[in-house]
Amino acid sequence: MNSGSPGHLNTKAPPIGMSRDSEEFRTSSHRLAQFARSVDDENRRHLAGEFAPPVFSHVPVMQSMVEVLDKLTSDFVLHGEHDFFFHAPIVPGQRLFTASTLTNVRGTRAGTTFVIRSETVTHDGKAVCTQYSTCLVRGEPSDAVHGETPPARPVIARTQGASARYGLTPDQTRRYADAARDYSAYTIDPAVAAKAGFPAPIVHGMCTLSFAARAVVDDHCGGQTPRLKRLGCRFAHPLFLTPGQSIAVDHWAGQDGLVGFEASDSAGNIVIKNGYAQVSS
Repeated sequence: MNSGSPGHLNTKAPPIGMSRDSEEFRTSSHRLAQFARSVDDENRRHLAGEFAPPVFSHVPVMQSMVEVLDKLTSDFVLHGEHDFFFHAPIVPGQRLFTASTLTNVRGTRAGTTFVIRSETVTHDGKAVCTQYSTCLVRGEPSDAVHGETPPARPVIARTQGASARYGLTPDQTRRYADAARDYSAYTIDPAVAAKAGFPAPIVHGMCTLSFAARAVVDDHCGGQTPRLKRLGCRFAHPLFLTPGQSIAVDHWAGQDGLVGFEASDSAGNIVIKNGYAQVSS
C-alpha cells in the first residue's frame, strides 16, 4: 500500500467524489500466468493464462487508487478491508481502464478510514470489476462521517467446513511484487520492515487474500473462476514472512451460494476475518 515515512493527514474537508483515472492496462496470458505462479496457484486455467485469478483484479486498480490516497495523506496507510464485485473475468488481450473515487471518510477510535471505489471497464465500456478498498490512517479518534456507505458485507454463520494450508516460500513477497508490480519496501526488505517496527517483511494483503481465494475457487467454484461473483474480507493481523510461515484457510458454505472463510498464520494469529464470497450456480 503506502510505506509512508512520517507525514501528515489532510485535515481539510474530505474531497468526497475526488477521482483519478488509470492509464490503459493491457492483459496477456503471460501476465495472468505470472500472477498465478506468484501465489503458487495450481488451477491449470490460471497457470495457462486463460483466466486471471480473482485477486489479480486489484492489479489494474493500484495506480489510480494510490493516486487518490496520495492526495489524502502521506502517513503510513493500513489496508483494512477489501470487497470485490466481479462482473466479467479478466482474460488475455483486454484493454482495461479504471476510475478510482473517494466515496467515504469515517473517523474511528483508531484514526481515519477512507473508502475508495474503483470501477474497471474494458476499452468499449463493458464492466469488469467494482471494488471497495477501506484504508486506515492511525491518528486522533473521531466520530465524523462523510460520503456514502459502502455495500453491506454478508454475515455467514459458521458451519462445518474444510481447511487448506499453504506454505509460504522465502521469496514469496518478491515473486508477488514482480507479478503485481507492488514493490512496497516493507514487504521485501527485512531492514525496512524492522525500521517500521515489524519483525519481518509483511506479506502483501492481496497476496494473503489470494491464498484464501484459492481455497474458495477450488472447493466452492469447482475451479471455475467465472462463477465467483463477490469476494471480500477484513485484514485482521499482518502475515509476516518468517521462516516456515504458512497460512491456513478455513472455509464453509452458507445459504444461496454464500461462502464464509477465515485465515490464520502458523502461530495461530488470525490474519483474515469475516471473509465472504458469492458463488453462482
